[in-house]
Amino acid sequence: MDGFERAASEQAAIALMRAGNMRGAEARLRTMLTSNPNDARAMALLARCRLEEEGKAQKAEALEIARAAAAVEPDDPLVRATLAYALQKAGKDKAARAEQLQLAEEVAGDRPDDSDALFSLAVARFNSDAYRKAKGLKRLNQYAAARDLIDDAERFASDPYELINVAHLRLREWNYDAAAALAQRAMQLDPTMPNSFQILAECALARKQPLDAYELALEALRLSPGDKEIMRLLTRARARQHGLLRPFLSGVDWIVEMDRRGLVIVPLLIGVIGVLWALSVTYDLARVESGRSPAILFSVGLGVVFTYAAVSYLTAVNARMQIRRDLKRVALPNF
Repeated sequence: MDGFERAASEQAAIALMRAGNMRGAEARLRTMLTSNPNDARAMALLARCRLEEEGKAQKAEALEIARAAAAVEPDDPLVRATLAYALQKAGKDKAARAEQLQLAEEVAGDRPDDSDALFSLAVARFNSDAYRKAKGLKRLNQYAAARDLIDDAERFASDPYELINVAHLRLREWNYDAAAALAQRAMQLDPTMPNSFQILAECALARKQPLDAYELALEALRLSPGDKEIMRLLTRARARQHGLLRPFLSGVDWIVEMDRRGLVIVPLLIGVIGVLWALSVTYDLARVESGRSPAILFSVGLGVVFTYAAVSYLTAVNARMQIRRDLKRVALPNF
């Protein structure tokens, strides 16, 4: 693979990643690595792809790939930025956070007008031990410094990917107006990015507009089929369309965040609670018939827990079924 072909393949992989097609990008990057196993930039981009997958094993593998890339080309800006991002996603201990901050500061120092570098530095400072341990005025000053970095990252943002990065930070600040404005700017530049619709859906949900949030999230899922995070967002939006379910929304959100194992275990636990409730009620009725006072508080407590858990679970399952039906409505036709 000559230099021109390699550069074209790298740009194509980056375009696929920004469009949310991680599998396509990973396939192209592995082809590049077949030609040159020591291609540090291809390794760094492959690590980025792996970081977008769910699971600790995938993120740990991505961190190993990023470190291998840094061992080959330690001074490459993309490689350093990727290692900092991998440490953010997969490195959870104190040493990893310190290394992430150091790398982010080096990259931002070399590229002071790069929105992505400033974004990474802001995240690294939010994750740093110094920020976590700071209190009072010191914490406020550190927060203000990180906010300045976010403002600079927004000012220098020029492509949809950078705008979406800053929009995610605005969401973290609960600044929904700014996040929505950034997502709309990104959408104007690239209307096929699912992240833009996802952020707009989050903002609509925060503004208590579940119908708008649902339609926006549905469009995001159409552009990125099977995305688990968007599916969770859709379920949350769907559940919030019914005012009577408001007391159960916390339970619905908790169930939606579970993996498949949790979704199997929860109904089993609900069944156990239901059996205990039935036994408790039967015992109380027997005590009443014999002229003794029932242990009514225990029965009431079990009944409340069973009702809350059952309604939350059924709401989440029903929302999933409705989403699958609605997806057929917006699915692209087969040509």
